Amino acid sequence: MENEPNKAFTPNSIKEMQALVRESNSVRVLGREDPSETLSSVEGPGPPKLEAPTTHISLSAFNQIVEYLPEEYTITVQAGVPAAEVQAALAAEGQYLPFDPPFSAEGTTVGAMIAKGLSGPGSFRYGILRDFILGVNFIDGIGNHSHTGGKVVKNAAGFDIPKLMSGSYGSFGIITEASFKVFPVAPESRTIVFNYPSFQEAHEAFVSLGRSRFTLDILDLDSKGRLFLKLAGQPGSMDQRVEAIESHLTHQSDTLSQECIDSYWPESVRLETPPQSGLLVKIPINPLTIFDLESALAPYSTERRYSIGGYVCWLHWNNSIEKLSALLTQLNLSGQVACGDAETPLIAADSQKSFYRRLKSAFDPEDKFTELYPTALQPAFNE
Repeated sequence: MENEPNKAFTPNSIKEMQALVRESNSVRVLGREDPSETLSSVEGPGPPKLEAPTTHISLSAFNQIVEYLPEEYTITVQAGVPAAEVQAALAAEGQYLPFDPPFSAEGTTVGAMIAKGLSGPGSFRYGILRDFILGVNFIDGIGNHSHTGGKVVKNAAGFDIPKLMSGSYGSFGIITEASFKVFPVAPESRTIVFNYPSFQEAHEAFVSLGRSRFTLDILDLDSKGRLFLKLAGQPGSMDQRVEAIESHLTHQSDTLSQECIDSYWPESVRLETPPQSGLLVKIPINPLTIFDLESALAPYSTERRYSIGGYVCWLHWNNSIEKLSALLTQLNLSGQVACGDAETPLIAADSQKSFYRRLKSAFDPEDKFTELYPTALQPAFNE
């Protein structure tokens, strides 16, 4: 049976998925989609030889929460489970994923969440996605199903493969299951904003708070000179904490209502709904390179969000990807396409190529999965 265009196989077992990988020339993994657009499984007594250029595999049958131990602060789920379902299960027990996964309300699956390695602004306090992965199971390019890491927090056995899977875009294999550590939700929170007359003044305050003793859940900056902060902790402590921050900055804050919070950021960089056009690009930065990046972006009509949680700029880019590549190269920066159509998810990012190729040859020697450094695109990145 051939893999029909725009349709996908939906294996119901690990063995079926292994057979598809072994018998395919090229493999792409989907999350959840309309069941009418899938092929039920591999048919016949044995796996067919798939001649289509690319075999699409849906993980929609791998949609179970395998084990949740609230008392141990760990959860294990299959890769096809929507992140929103995981968050709902955790919320029922007063817990959450501290790395604040973006776009979870859009149906993003756990496998896609790990493959893209995206963390939200709320990761400022405790760390990004890769800091919370305890273990992953995955099928490599040879068709082997490997179990790496574990299901407990204190686990230091072997090479830390789970962290390598974060941000790999599925180029090392198909993630089938993952375990995370989770945290309790704080009983109270407060969101405030500081308005400054210029971006430079806001940036100085941004850097100062990032280096300070204050415990913040979110610390973000926009191009209009506004600082956006979220604090969380014990009941009754918020007023005192806000006063201490205002004293440190010698500036008054405004408390935001939920309506204001929802409308504070433009939709394209709110990290709730992917932009309807162009690219949403994640640019790794540090607090001192923000000002240079903002100056370089000033001539363009773009929305952007600087987040010290994860040290990234979220950029909505509607111009050519070549222009963005040239701009980032001049600043010695790189980018990752979080949403939108692009031939490769990496922009101006050659520094890790050698290390990546060594991992790729070990996990996927026949290059069946996504290639992050396609040879044909390299000249454009090096111009």
